[in-house]
Amino acid sequence: MSAWRYIADAAAHESAALTRAWSQPAHQQSQFLHAILAANRDTQFGREHHFAQIRSVDDFRRAVPLRRDDEFAPWLERVARGDPAVLTADPVIAFEATGGNAAGAKLIPYTAASLRAFRAGVLPWLSYLLTRLPRIAAGMAYVAASPVTRAPRTLACGVPLGLPSDAAYLGADLAPALSRVITVPPASSDLAGWRVATLAHLVRQHDLTLISVWSPTFLLELLDALPREAEQVFASMRGARDSAAIKRLERALATNCLTEHLWPQLQTVSMWMDGASAPYAARVGALLSGVHLDAKGVLATESVLTVRTAAGCVPALTSAFLEFIVDDEPRLAHDLEAGVRYRAVITTPGGLYRYDIGDEFECTQVNAGVPALRFIGRAGVISDLVGEKLTDSFVAGALAGILTGASLVPRRTPNPHYELWLDSDEPAHGQLAARVEERLNVNPQYAYAREMGQLRALEIVCAPGFMQHRARQLAAQGRRFGDAKGCALLLEHEGT
Repeated sequence: MSAWRYIADAAAHESAALTRAWSQPAHQQSQFLHAILAANRDTQFGREHHFAQIRSVDDFRRAVPLRRDDEFAPWLERVARGDPAVLTADPVIAFEATGGNAAGAKLIPYTAASLRAFRAGVLPWLSYLLTRLPRIAAGMAYVAASPVTRAPRTLACGVPLGLPSDAAYLGADLAPALSRVITVPPASSDLAGWRVATLAHLVRQHDLTLISVWSPTFLLELLDALPREAEQVFASMRGARDSAAIKRLERALATNCLTEHLWPQLQTVSMWMDGASAPYAARVGALLSGVHLDAKGVLATESVLTVRTAAGCVPALTSAFLEFIVDDEPRLAHDLEAGVRYRAVITTPGGLYRYDIGDEFECTQVNAGVPALRFIGRAGVISDLVGEKLTDSFVAGALAGILTGASLVPRRTPNPHYELWLDSDEPAHGQLAARVEERLNVNPQYAYAREMGQLRALEIVCAPGFMQHRARQLAAQGRRFGDAKGCALLLEHEGT
């Protein structure tokens, strides 16, 4: 059996499980929740919240309040210290770092059960792709998920930060097959070296059929660097075996046609295409002409939330117990209505219970009882240009100590970056930008986006009087200045 066939069979199995779940969504979600509670009723969290007495979804909601990440932090901190059976009876096998809270970073624990939940959400997407575009199985795939230059690290509790490979999300049984169809560039702790090595590796991959990334800005950074760093790429490909690849690259650069000369078999690029990612996805389409662009579902560090299927991006019933909040009322996935926006709340096999993840979705349609969801963005005060998830509270800490009025303003064009607006006409600010950048880099997603070139350097903008101007805008709208959810993070549509 070929590697792709083995993967396709496993993917079809998980896809069928998701289809069965959607045939009886209320029953499936209730059973899924009870399995999580039964497995973890003797944990610290389970005892504190009386899991053993919970008999229904309503019982669960009464026993466990909704919590945002900062409110959930005490339990995550205990897990990170190495305390046993805090959130899950299963041992923690790895942590992953993510941003989004006032501290700028938090550690999410992974267990064997939570990895199975990721597999249950990722493989149905792959089944959908292989069914729709079977020629993908004729070549190789480039998949980028984990941070590419992060050095291995073990926390003080003895648990590693990060999984050994992205294949770990899909199970040890699939690892040998995945290793034969996923092209893996050489590892490097040096970003410039990684970029050149990755480009050279991909140029050699003439039979590339699938590219899977999360943010399109990641892929754009690579594609935009190809002509800029062509000489270094050529220098790394001077072996006799590379002569054909060198000629293909020369033709591609001369004609500005990457797909025709470099990757003529490329079928699809899978990436985020909603929310702030939409304009960058369009640029990918312009650079890779003729290639099908496919919107990813939402896979957060904490859980899979939506899965890309033929019906659109649908709630990932086999990965988490999902609730969707509208007007402060929780609804289950099968109760969603077209045209309504919802905020997602997750309960996972990895030990997150009624965790308000802060992602906002719009239900675009309901077909045969199955809702399709479009990712809108992060609920509340947050900036998420390329996945960095900066909150107002975190930015306020990064700007602390600046002696004049200051706000951080996200800019999408001409390239994603942030401006630091100062309520001052004094142009000399020394090392202020570097100091604020250092503080923002405490957020691992921001640091990674800067390292990868997805975010350009912070720029200082002297804007004397901007705070008063903003106050006048709000007053004209019948709102107070404080209604802007603080002005440490000033979103583009709130700017002057």
